[in-house]
Amino acid sequence: MNAGLLIKSARKAKGLTQKQLADQLNDVSGWQTCTVNHVYRWETGRRSPREWMPHLMTVLGLRLEQGNTSTACTLVHGSATPGIINPPPSSEDDVDRREFTGATLGALAAVPLAAAAGQAAPPGRRYGVADVDRARRQLSDLRRLDDYTGGASTYPIALREMTRVDEMLRGSYSDRVGTDLLSVLAEFGQFTAWTAFDAGKLEDARRHALRATAAANQAGNRLLAASTLSELAYITASSSTPGESVAMARASWANAPRDALPAARVVLADRMAFACARTGDARGVDHAISLAEDAHDHRDDHAEPEPDWLYWINRDESRIMVGRCWAELHRPVQAIPVLETVTAPYDDTHAREVAMLECWLADSYLDAGEIDRAAASTSRAVELAERTASPRTDRWVNGLLQRLAGHRDVAPVREVLERTATI
Repeated sequence: MNAGLLIKSARKAKGLTQKQLADQLNDVSGWQTCTVNHVYRWETGRRSPREWMPHLMTVLGLRLEQGNTSTACTLVHGSATPGIINPPPSSEDDVDRREFTGATLGALAAVPLAAAAGQAAPPGRRYGVADVDRARRQLSDLRRLDDYTGGASTYPIALREMTRVDEMLRGSYSDRVGTDLLSVLAEFGQFTAWTAFDAGKLEDARRHALRATAAANQAGNRLLAASTLSELAYITASSSTPGESVAMARASWANAPRDALPAARVVLADRMAFACARTGDARGVDHAISLAEDAHDHRDDHAEPEPDWLYWINRDESRIMVGRCWAELHRPVQAIPVLETVTAPYDDTHAREVAMLECWLADSYLDAGEIDRAAASTSRAVELAERTASPRTDRWVNGLLQRLAGHRDVAPVREVLERTATI
């Protein structure tokens, strides 16, 4: 079932008219800008909800359900995040220019409506294992939602839900539940830092990553603490002042438990490689890549249960990081063959990831003087960036367009520049 039919089916299941749905969306969002025309255009596939999607999930009782594979998701009837707050769209055109990413998530399946998670924590309430599990499921859903939407949409939700977990810690609970709540808070902080980073809020991202590391340490969860510190290293490496990122990345590796899960070691090594690339340390990149490869081999040979925050780890992701590191070091001969071989496993439902990959590939093509191929990759990156709410991706695309502007005399470049000038 496509996105329009999904919305229509869920609306009718709720017994709502298009106007009633628009009114409820206005009440939930506080924007007062949704009309019957908006709903009609979404249901007929003529327009994309984009920023309205989290509110549609709330009002219509939709959630993301993980499929049989680590990245497969389906929108289903079920509990959604209540009370989502995020910035209103500046105009209908701004919303419409991005395709409804939820359209690619799969068919609509009916399941019983679960109890809503994430309600504000009443003072003095006692919490148990079920509350911890509910918060973890909520976070798992948000992680998959972010794969298909982007940080600008998911950051406000993540921030709100992290605050609610923090409020739970002010209640009463057993020692075990208290430790688990601290770990969940650290996981939420890690995810919130990521979404803030993708939303272009670098200082917020740093603050959340630091807080996540503190919560993980307080919980005695050394592995999670190492991961959150490595995320801080990654965020720092991505800034205009990446100097401290290598020390952070190496500290996260050193502080991880000796028996750390191989998948977690992959994350730490990949982020160390990126920090080294951003500081011009090619030998450090080589060493970190080798560590990641060893960890992948160990993971293949010793299957172990892994926490949900490692769901996205695979060899393709590491290969992308390898190519990205060589692209950062302006070594197109090494970067291009790697980045070209990892495009196939990712389809357009992961618009942000594929757009970023095309950006790094285009940068390397430009470094190699292959202007036509750079223009083709940039064109694809532009198209995909239109489908996701990721200011980080937008900045990469804009940087590419500025680099291409010096080659306006090349016909494919001129076509890309002229097309993007009208967006």
